[in-house]
Amino acid sequence: MADRGALQGTGDPSPVRVQGVEPALLAIHGFGGTPLEVRLVVEVAAALGLEAYAPLLPGHGTNARDLARTRYDDWLRAAETAFDSVRGSSRRVVVIGLSLGSLLAAELAVKHPDEVCALGMLANATRLTSPFPALALRLVDRFHVPDFYVPKAGPDIGDPEARATHQTYGLQPVRAAIEVLRAGERIEGLLGGIRAPAFIAHGARDMVCPVANAERVAQKLGSADKTVVILPRSHHIVTRDYDREILRRALMDFVGRVAERRGVVNAG
Repeated sequence: MADRGALQGTGDPSPVRVQGVEPALLAIHGFGGTPLEVRLVVEVAAALGLEAYAPLLPGHGTNARDLARTRYDDWLRAAETAFDSVRGSSRRVVVIGLSLGSLLAAELAVKHPDEVCALGMLANATRLTSPFPALALRLVDRFHVPDFYVPKAGPDIGDPEARATHQTYGLQPVRAAIEVLRAGERIEGLLGGIRAPAFIAHGARDMVCPVANAERVAQKLGSADKTVVILPRSHHIVTRDYDREILRRALMDFVGRVAERRGVVNAG
């Protein structure tokens, strides 16, 4: 019998890095995903001539059993290590995350306000869709149910070709998922302290994190410069869904503008 917890999909789940100038760009994937789901973000940086790095978070890219053994603090430590690897003594960093990665990106922006020069939150996971998975996870947490795995029907992507090839696990460990729920609640309360320019994008058909998250986060962020993009045909994994080229162009405009502020001459 096939191992449902094994990584499904096609491609290499290894970290992705491209060389370039500053500001560097850090792209952080989502829960159960791999750097391939933020490849579009790395491609945007490469097209602008910027350095970029997409790390593989602990517990990811292998088997759901490994994900079950990790928690938010493990993912945050890895994000901090990745952040350190792309910043120099005077370097500024654009941090962009998808879903869980958006929470880690926001936390880095809170912790490093002088070095994070822009923040991107794609399909942000500050709140999960209710009743499933949010209410279900709350009940499991409240009644201290031992950890177990929930079979996944597949990634929340509308485009059938991208859905068939997307890398993720066939099982989801519940306790690790509760960590995402808790982190989203906590980080939503920190958004007012973020002053960096912010880019927020969300799929209108997202079944994991409600599209209302986009406007809520935009309202709570302390940034004066905020861009919100709602992708009408996209589900949760916006970087691989129908509107991915709309997202690419919007990110090019946003990151290019931020890079120009930092004195990058080839950001056109």
